[in-house]
Amino acid sequence: MNGRKLAALGLVLLLFLLSLAGCAGGNTDKEKNGQQNEPPAQQETEALDINALTAQWVESSHSNILLSPAQRDGCVLCHDGGAFAANQSEIGELDRDFNVSIDCRACHTGRGVELMEAGTVDIPSAENVKGGTGALCMSCHNSRHAGDVKDAERSAPHKSSQADIFTATGGIRAEDFNYGSTGAHAGIENSCVGCHLTETKEGFASHTFEVESVQAACGQCHQGIADTNLAAGGDYDGDGKQEGLQSEVEGLLSLVAEAVKEKTGGGEISSSHGSVVITGADGEEMAEIPDDIYQAAYNYLLVSSDGSLGVHNPTYTVQLLQQSYKRLTGKDVPGAKMK
Repeated sequence: MNGRKLAALGLVLLLFLLSLAGCAGGNTDKEKNGQQNEPPAQQETEALDINALTAQWVESSHSNILLSPAQRDGCVLCHDGGAFAANQSEIGELDRDFNVSIDCRACHTGRGVELMEAGTVDIPSAENVKGGTGALCMSCHNSRHAGDVKDAERSAPHKSSQADIFTATGGIRAEDFNYGSTGAHAGIENSCVGCHLTETKEGFASHTFEVESVQAACGQCHQGIADTNLAAGGDYDGDGKQEGLQSEVEGLLSLVAEAVKEKTGGGEISSSHGSVVITGADGEEMAEIPDDIYQAAYNYLLVSSDGSLGVHNPTYTVQLLQQSYKRLTGKDVPGAKMK
């Protein structure tokens, strides 16, 4: 299946790049000295190793079509590359009877180009967010709605809701606490793109969309960095050890989950059909989730689905989990340095 997908994507990308370069058989402008002036886009096309680029894309999550959401109104906008490019949010607007994955057209034509050129985007938890070309990523990688402890539906944050954490605007906050943010990360040029699409040895931006080289992504600010689990500024989870930030966040996630379990008599946190679910020790779902448990569960799911374990916004991630624990138990995380 990957071979067919690779060939199809390669053809789409080649046609797309050729369209940028212009028709090779048409008339071309001449420079004053009479030599042919080759369009820059055509030069880039000839230099680009399309096979290497598409091979990366094939192995990325963007190449996989999640059919269930792609076949629903609203969801199709971010789960179908053609729909995203054309800004189509309803199935009936598609000019085809099948879905496509997040392919070249999604980012490099239509709405994708508009977002990158604008450099700003509205997300459910904040308006006019500055992200440079990363505004494109944030338009889909968000929780789809702003968290609210009074939400009667007990909505869960959508998976891959990185923008909420990165901007320090998502989650359900404690009303009596002033949350901070790691400003240095917010100031990264082109935000998501600046770290996740670093240049490959072949000379093009990585299309795995993962941080493959920590040095390339983070080395400009973090000299000599070897991995993403940099030393934290304190023992945030209170286990008596000052570890790497990601380890501290893992500890905090476990503490919040355990606190929910203790308060509900064995409840487990999960989500189903867009809502937070607390399943008791008897396997039954909690019919009504109290506000403090919902807040903790929502923030637990948000940080978990972000996937960076605090790297996207260290300060905000730690505070969100520590305050969720405090709201749930009535006390600070025992033995921890409160952020």
